[in-house]
Amino acid sequence: MSLQKETNFEQVFREHFKALHGYAYKILDDSDTAEEAVQQVFLRFWERDWENVIHTSVKSYLYKSVYYECLNVIKRGHLKQRYATHQQQHGNVETYIDGADKELKNQLHVALSKLPEKSRVVFEMSRFQELKYHEIAAVLELSLKTVEGHMTKALRHLRIHLADYLNIIVILLINGL
Repeated sequence: MSLQKETNFEQVFREHFKALHGYAYKILDDSDTAEEAVQQVFLRFWERDWENVIHTSVKSYLYKSVYYECLNVIKRGHLKQRYATHQQQHGNVETYIDGADKELKNQLHVALSKLPEKSRVVFEMSRFQELKYHEIAAVLELSLKTVEGHMTKALRHLRIHLADYLNIIVILLINGL
């Protein structure tokens, strides 16, 4: 990035940050969260070729971006709360497969424990909490493609690890676990 673009960016940042923080604070009612939201907007602003991309006023672009970022923060908060509540009410994976063959439970537990942490969490949120990929991405603050990659990895791993138990799994899935 040229020195001129850096200077222009710094000027825009200094000119608008405080007011944008106040605007975000009115929406989120938390100073730290508001600051993070505004910083996130400026980070994306910095990453884009903003001088050539923005066709409206910079001020209106920033306010609109902060507004939508605040809405996303609120939505992620609701999803995190929903996930935490669900975890408290339903516990771990064992709850979902009560009545299944003990060996299958053990093998599923072993297979899930061998997954990388993010892949396991994504799988559990998708299959056990029945969250959609975009909801998982919002809660974990990952991209949609990253969530899809973790699910692919988890399913491939489980398919290999649980191949001998496929008939039992199919019957359980048909009966709704």
